[in-house]
Amino acid sequence: MGPTASGKTRIATQLFQELKLQLVNVDATQIYSDCNIGSAKLPADELKKYPHELISIISPCDNFSVDHFLNHYQQILNQLNGTGINPLLVGGTMMYFNAILNPLDDIPRSTPDVRKHVEELVNVNGLDWLAAKVMEVDPLSKIVNTDKQRLMRSYEVFLISDQPLSSFYNKNPKEDSTHDKDILKIALVPNDRKKLHDAISLRTKTMLEEGLVEEVEGLFVKYPELSWNSNSMRSIGYRQVGMFLRGEIKQEELFDKILFATRQLAKRQITWLRSMQDIQIYDPFEIDIYQKINDAIKQFIN
Repeated sequence: MGPTASGKTRIATQLFQELKLQLVNVDATQIYSDCNIGSAKLPADELKKYPHELISIISPCDNFSVDHFLNHYQQILNQLNGTGINPLLVGGTMMYFNAILNPLDDIPRSTPDVRKHVEELVNVNGLDWLAAKVMEVDPLSKIVNTDKQRLMRSYEVFLISDQPLSSFYNKNPKEDSTHDKDILKIALVPNDRKKLHDAISLRTKTMLEEGLVEEVEGLFVKYPELSWNSNSMRSIGYRQVGMFLRGEIKQEELFDKILFATRQLAKRQITWLRSMQDIQIYDPFEIDIYQKINDAIKQFIN
């Protein structure tokens, strides 16, 4: 685990060459087909060399919930059972990691009718209204005001159960949980924040040079049903390109808009990682970082 641009993929591919591992993507944007540049997805030839589960598995028009992720993750565990191959989860989508590490008690599933009702409410009243409504029914909610998918899910749960979503979280996991002992948690958190900011800046510059704007334009040609409200297009990078293509910002503003949003994301990711218990934290910019993580994994497996 780690913030964006911290070198997670580079280290994971090195580990794959030496250890019996199945790489599993835990990046919410890399799940979408053809969202390549904006998600910093490995090139096709490298993905063949270092195969990942859960990369490019759905259309950018489709939604992919935490429930979907957990179902796929369980299928992967079932496939690996008895093979001697361990899954190595790599990414920075913390809500997916949180769903694995902190299982939820039986959250009621939504229904098409309830989902349609909430969508209609949002279309009429706006996202700010929904965010306020969620805080009204669930004061303990930590969902950010711009996360439409999770806000809708939270309100759907309340309408179905008359209980706030936060009430379904397992607040008292057993200290001797076998589940927790079976998971080695490693985080890449830089001691020097400037180095991470420089890496984010370089990645943003590279994405634009490699054709992020053209990638987004091509997505709308290939997928006529794609919209700016699709979850894939609300991801950092894609959202800002959308603002540019709709004439809301100038081209010279695009780099700074993406850079700012990415730095804010990295800050939230680091805050989340530092709050975790029983986690090994390493500085990704240390010279011997790969060997330290390699040794930690070998010791854990043995």
